[in-house]
Amino acid sequence: MAERSEHVLLNHLVETCRDGEHGFRHAAAQVKDPGVKALLLELAEQRARFASELLPHAQRLGGDAPQDGTRAAALHRSWMNLKGMLSGHSDAAIVTEAERGDSYTVSAYQEAVASMLPPESRDLIEGQFAAVRQAFDKLRAVAT
Repeated sequence: MAERSEHVLLNHLVETCRDGEHGFRHAAAQVKDPGVKALLLELAEQRARFASELLPHAQRLGGDAPQDGTRAAALHRSWMNLKGMLSGHSDAAIVTEAERGDSYTVSAYQEAVASMLPPESRDLIEGQFAAVRQAFDKLRAVAT
């Protein structure tokens, strides 16, 4: 993938975290199992916190402000609705879609840690990446 500027990279992570927050909240509203719902809401809160932590780093670098999510993620939430309806709103199908959406977050963080990050942001992003991988593993365990 083409090298991104530090600002673009940080904005991308903020947008990705916001997408994750919206996606997990959307999925939580559709599942029936209270434990799964709690996990999805916990992950939504985590992603909201991550976006808030990243935002000052992105703002410090100037340029355009990050968006409040992406069209691709909104489309994925619509797909999650359709898949939920087709599966009879099966918790497993919804969690599988949440996991699929979160794989994008894992990829975004992998790209970020492999890129040239501002030194004052590197520890934060690496710590968040570790938490994102743990969350992804939890989702995978619930989905299987």
